[in-house]
Amino acid sequence: MINFNVGVILPSAGCGERFGVSLPKQYYEVLGKPLFLYALEEFRRFQWIKRIVLVVDNPEHVQGLLEESHANREKVCVIKGDSTRHRSIRAGVQELQKNGCDLKVVIVHDAVRPLVPFKLIEDLVIAAEEHGAAGAIRPLVSTVLRANPDGFLDYSLDRSKHVSSETPQFLFCVFLTMHCSDEELDTGTECLQLALSHTGVRAKLIEGTHDLWKVTHKKDIYAAVGCLREKTNQVCIMASEENETVKLLMEILESKVSLVQCVVTSTDTRLSCKETFNTVVFFHLHEIDQDNQLLDFAAMLDVDHQGLIIHVIEHTSVDGMQSMSVYDLHRSGRNMAKHHEKLQKGVVIIHCLTPGEDRRLAELVVSLILSDASTFSGQTLFI
Repeated sequence: MINFNVGVILPSAGCGERFGVSLPKQYYEVLGKPLFLYALEEFRRFQWIKRIVLVVDNPEHVQGLLEESHANREKVCVIKGDSTRHRSIRAGVQELQKNGCDLKVVIVHDAVRPLVPFKLIEDLVIAAEEHGAAGAIRPLVSTVLRANPDGFLDYSLDRSKHVSSETPQFLFCVFLTMHCSDEELDTGTECLQLALSHTGVRAKLIEGTHDLWKVTHKKDIYAAVGCLREKTNQVCIMASEENETVKLLMEILESKVSLVQCVVTSTDTRLSCKETFNTVVFFHLHEIDQDNQLLDFAAMLDVDHQGLIIHVIEHTSVDGMQSMSVYDLHRSGRNMAKHHEKLQKGVVIIHCLTPGEDRRLAELVVSLILSDASTFSGQTLFI
């Protein structure tokens, strides 16, 4: 159990030369918001974290981004970084010292590592208090070679005896008293080595999960999009009965989203689950049922993460649609999107005209859920 105060430093002042675009990677938008916000939001969820210092290249710009995104800035302080990683971290430490929160452990985590595993964070904080320092590691993927000055092989490391250092890294008090040389501040990249060199504290190393990777190159953005969409997608399916399409949806989504739940409206007169959802799929017969518990559901919507409201209308007969043009149907969908604007969700309406297309319908709904929700504004689809 963690019953002491913890602080966080999120270095985010680099220019991201390897990223390959002029925009620094921490500001690159992923699923509608800057990359650095994901790590920031995750650390805000821990009650025992009392202060988060975001170290950036342009504090005014970042403050503006925080305001635009309506991010909760409680516990968050934005300061200007320095010329190197270690100098920026030192600036973060100095800011934490000013605050007087009586911090026992300081977390250093790259702001461009968007996934923050809850259990690993707890384990590392506890280990840092016990041992003085702790850090996450991963097995090496490739063998590390050393080249001589002429560009020829000098020697290779035994991959089984070495690991890759990741963040987060945790340091118990000792980090606050370190006095590093200019060379260490200018060229160093490893905080745990500083703890060992200056205090003799050997960090406890704990193997991290596969999602600790860092966005370094532009191709990493595609992995970030997939992983974040899977992590943040929480889907509720509302239908009058658990039909074949609903069963297929549940089966397919189980491995593709963090949570999927079905509410059978004929038996569940009120929503009673404690979860929040960013996406909801309504199944209707003939037309959209305006009494479909949307008001009940709205209180459970997670507006911090992108998502969709998908209305699936199953037409047992197309006779009632013959008098409606595609234009009228599309206009109806756009009006529905405007009606749901306050929920900050995209809206898609699917008219299912062909019986026996359960799998195609389920796969269509899944593809919508896994796509960029910000592009949808009342689109009308037919199957």
